[in-house]
Amino acid sequence: MFNLDETPNAPEEEKDFNKFIVNPKGINKTIQDFFNGDIKKGYEIGIPCFDEHFVCKENELYALTGKKGGGKTTINQAIQIMHSIVSDLVWVCAFQENSDWGQKLNYLNYFLGEHANIIKNTNPKLYNKASKWIDAHFIFLDVETIKDALDTTKFLIENGTKVHALVLDPANSFQSGFANTGNGYADGVETARKVLRFTEKYCTVYVSQHPNISAQRNPDRIITSYDAEGGWWLNKASFTWVIHRVKDTHKNNIIVEDVRNKHTGGSRTDLYNELIIEWLVTTINIIQGDDIHINVIQYLVRKHNPINFDYEYLPETEEILPSLTSNEAFEFSEQLPF
Repeated sequence: MFNLDETPNAPEEEKDFNKFIVNPKGINKTIQDFFNGDIKKGYEIGIPCFDEHFVCKENELYALTGKKGGGKTTINQAIQIMHSIVSDLVWVCAFQENSDWGQKLNYLNYFLGEHANIIKNTNPKLYNKASKWIDAHFIFLDVETIKDALDTTKFLIENGTKVHALVLDPANSFQSGFANTGNGYADGVETARKVLRFTEKYCTVYVSQHPNISAQRNPDRIITSYDAEGGWWLNKASFTWVIHRVKDTHKNNIIVEDVRNKHTGGSRTDLYNELIIEWLVTTINIIQGDDIHINVIQYLVRKHNPINFDYEYLPETEEILPSLTSNEAFEFSEQLPF
């Protein structure tokens, strides 16, 4: 009820709501740009069964979930190095649970297709060229907070480094740097929101994350992104995927759960036609059903030759790699990259 003795509140300052309305001309121009091929699609590596599901896009947020020791870092590194070989992509990497020198050694082993110490002794020229190439494409950060990782990456970009993506591995192990209210979930949501805004303006961000304890404890359970500890990346990410290591093998099922913008590439994987990455210390195979691609990284190295090295032998470049079983192609090693 209106009280005559009270002074009415001053009218609220009128907002300019027009600034929130998107002009359809801009939307229509973007659609036409897409039709014309001016909207960049995700980067591919040239292996159709892999590229159908997984592409590296610009200015998007990728969220990977996997059990501890399940191969999150290894699979991510294999994907990163393949895309760097093919598309010259640069990654800023913040590893919180693995040493930087150990991760560089993993990159070297994969790029060289042999234990790096052997190549250093037998072919120092090749080793030095590969090492410099890794240094140019993988920039390591020593930070404790996600905010510092974003700010440092922003600094690099603004000073001329053409960064494709920032990698936070695993995101669970970093402090936020943005919010510290004592409410872990609320702080996580705010941090994820900040990261999403960063991707839109600066570069893609890849986060890996552990599942919650109950999902981690069950060795036979195939987890999903909904099992991720905290869960605050799930709704923010434009690309959510999971890896599941097949027990007592060197194989990881790659499960792409959601691709928000399919127009620019990528799609969910099929439960009945699994995408598998099989790994050794120096070798990556990609498998989907009877479509088997052996030693993919070395195939890409020799096809694209990013270090301009005069290899003694350069295999004929083929669109599709030979189809072999892993037992026909390799003798498994006990040494693992993690």
